[in-house]
Amino acid sequence: MNGLNMFLEGPGLERRAVRLLRTERVPLDTLLRHATSKAAVALVDLHIMVDALGNVATQVDHEGLRYRFPESNAPWALMVG
Repeated sequence: MNGLNMFLEGPGLERRAVRLLRTERVPLDTLLRHATSKAAVALVDLHIMVDALGNVATQVDHEGLRYRFPESNAPWALMVG
């Protein structure tokens, strides 16, 4: 087995192969719209992905399944295969 392949699927079902660039520990309330006081103290991993052209996508949900490229307003879904 060669390992896992990761893709981000966006508008028009466009898929981009990505790899993990880095992971940051951030307060959960940075990923939630309506954070509770408990969420403010919880830390979660925020993943940052990069595609073959160097475009960087940042995680926008607390589950780690949706990402956003700076040039796109639409969320991109993580696909693993």
